Amino acid sequence: MFPFLIRQTIFGPKGIENTGKMEMTEIQRYKIALERLKQLSDIRLGKPLLIQTLMGNLRVLHSNHIGYFKYISTKKSWEIALTDGSFVRLKGNLRAKNLCAYNDRFIQIHQSYIINIQYLCMIQNNHCIMYPPFHHINELCISQKYKRELTAYFYQF
Repeated sequence: MFPFLIRQTIFGPKGIENTGKMEMTEIQRYKIALERLKQLSDIRLGKPLLIQTLMGNLRVLHSNHIGYFKYISTKKSWEIALTDGSFVRLKGNLRAKNLCAYNDRFIQIHQSYIINIQYLCMIQNNHCIMYPPFHHINELCISQKYKRELTAYFYQF
């Protein structure tokens, strides 16, 4: 399926003879299509994340093992809550938008919290109620800034 899409994007309906006359817009469309295909294949394959911890160690995590991210302002670093109950502190130079870019399932709900929407059970009184093993967490408040985006994404998911 993917090679057909790439061929259609590169060569167009007329075939290879059309490649010499490619416009810049066609090349840009090819790059965009290739990037989308890469993202789709990464999501379907469940490609793991390579995370650098505070101590500089590299750790491989799958997105389905991550429940949420919490920003610790006193230490200026993000912490990951894992399904096994452990926490991993990340190197301090990460931003929320970088964490959300790892996977479409990571949605920011507050300046200090990013959740894995796969574990979101329901939204009740501006709080996220999560599926086990995160069902006991009651600190996941939704700020007004992120509420609209979260509810729209939650109903699509």
